[in-house]
Amino acid sequence: QNPYLFVALSFIANIGYNFFNFMLWAFVTDVIDYQEYITEQREDGTVYAIYSFARKVGQAIAGIIGGAALGLAGYVTQAEEQTAEVASNIRNLATLIPAITYFIVFLIMAFLYPMTKEALKEVQDELERRRN
Repeated sequence: QNPYLFVALSFIANIGYNFFNFMLWAFVTDVIDYQEYITEQREDGTVYAIYSFARKVGQAIAGIIGGAALGLAGYVTQAEEQTAEVASNIRNLATLIPAITYFIVFLIMAFLYPMTKEALKEVQDELERRRN
C-alpha cells in the first residue's frame, strides 16, 4: 500500500540478500581448499565451473517455479487488472517464500555445514605445511 515503506524494506532486504551472496562466494574458496586437502590437487577452475553451472540450473528452475507460482496465485494474463486477492497472493509469494527459504538455508548453514572455523583452520594449516 505504501510505496515508501516498500522501498525502505526492499533496501533492507537487499542488504541481507547481498550479504548472503558474498558469503556463498566465500564458501566456494573454502570448498577449493577442502578439495585440495582431500585430493592433493588444486582445481579452482573446476570448482568455480561446477558452482556456476549449479547456479544457472537453479535460476532456470526458479524461473519455472515462478511462472507456476503466478498461476497458483490466480494471475490471469488476459485480465486488464488483477484482483486484490491475486495482488495479495503475489505479494506473499514474493516475500514470505524467500524469507522462509533463506531461514531454512540459514539453519542448514548454521547447524549442518561441516566447515567450522576449527575444521577450516586445520585444512589451511595442512595445506600450508604441504606447500612448505
